Amino acid sequence: MVDENSPVYIGTNKPVIRPNKQISKGDGYNSFLVTIENHCGTHTDAPRHFLPDGKIISDYHLDELIFTNPLILDCPKFPGELIEIKDISTVDLEGIDCLFFHTGFGKCRKDHKKTYLAQNPGISPDTIYWLRENFKSIKCIGIDCISISSYQNEELGKKAHLNAFMKQDDLGDPLILIEDMNLGIISKEDVLEEVIVLPWQIRGIDSAPCIVLGKIK
Repeated sequence: MVDENSPVYIGTNKPVIRPNKQISKGDGYNSFLVTIENHCGTHTDAPRHFLPDGKIISDYHLDELIFTNPLILDCPKFPGELIEIKDISTVDLEGIDCLFFHTGFGKCRKDHKKTYLAQNPGISPDTIYWLRENFKSIKCIGIDCISISSYQNEELGKKAHLNAFMKQDDLGDPLILIEDMNLGIISKEDVLEEVIVLPWQIRGIDSAPCIVLGKIK
């Protein structure tokens, strides 16, 4: 859910929601004007976010956004820490097509926004590359942080995105990234059976806010 108090990545604009037509003011119907950055709230990052020739989010067909073997991986992290290869190297990821990292940092989103925005964990570039090189079935990665980029290290964050999106013969398909997820609503006992990602269908933009639907066994 997005409102005018939703946390947004530092340096970007907060959502603005204002009435356009109002029955209370004599109009025949209600409507609103909504101004929002396309990387606000739970959102997808598609390859065009960092690569001029990458796919935009509306290029994806629905069947590319349905994942039938997803996994939520518990990976607790302190502020500013990165998810490294050693954190996941012993996990069986064979056949997984959608991997969500539950760092636990999402608990800061509501009541500790400054911490959530400025001290978030992230995913190291090496981890992204390793996943794409060794588990080509993975098409989507998500995280319960404002970004896969740790705000404290912009260059590593940029490289992590580039490693997710670049085309290279020895790697799997470019990834779709999902950021600012609420993974705390799913208990450790729940097993995800299917995930459907539904981004806003706005032609021409690199990425978009989205709804992520999960089916639990």
